[in-house]
Amino acid sequence: MPERSMMEILDAIGDEFISEFDEIARAAHSRYRSYRPEDLIEHDVRAQAACTYAHMLAEGDRRFMGRPRVRTIDLRGLKLWHFEDADVVVRLKKMDEDGRTRNYPTKQAKNFDRQLELPGLPSPPVRLTAGYVLDATGTGLVRSQIAMPAGRDALWCAAIVPREERVSAERIWVDATRQARAL
Repeated sequence: MPERSMMEILDAIGDEFISEFDEIARAAHSRYRSYRPEDLIEHDVRAQAACTYAHMLAEGDRRFMGRPRVRTIDLRGLKLWHFEDADVVVRLKKMDEDGRTRNYPTKQAKNFDRQLELPGLPSPPVRLTAGYVLDATGTGLVRSQIAMPAGRDALWCAAIVPREERVSAERIWVDATRQARAL
């Protein structure tokens, strides 16, 4: 497991990019919700996630392609952005409130989530997932967040504060890692 703390990793990424992850998730969700109601009603949870994911990837490309020290990586369909100065690789996904994602259990997805080496991916950058959480109805965006996967779970999760709710001189993210209950 990487030895850097959540604060060290997020500080290395920087507020500018963290803010962009929030804007990417919000733009993708808004674009999906702008579909005609008669089309939305026909989509199940998987179709909704697939459409939103496609919009996130396109928005990520628009924001990150051509930026210095940000490299787009496509590993056999796994779209990633390597933020070289932070030594972090980020993928975009729908998440739950704990920062967990659901993956088709490919070896590649498991290795990404376990922070293991992947062929074609520079090593040893930290692997993170940035994305969004929906409400119980699946229609409202609860928040954008960024998490460090650790197998099926997340080592930590940070909620990104929406731009309009940010307070000057405060962090633009809040630790949203759920604390384990003592038995």
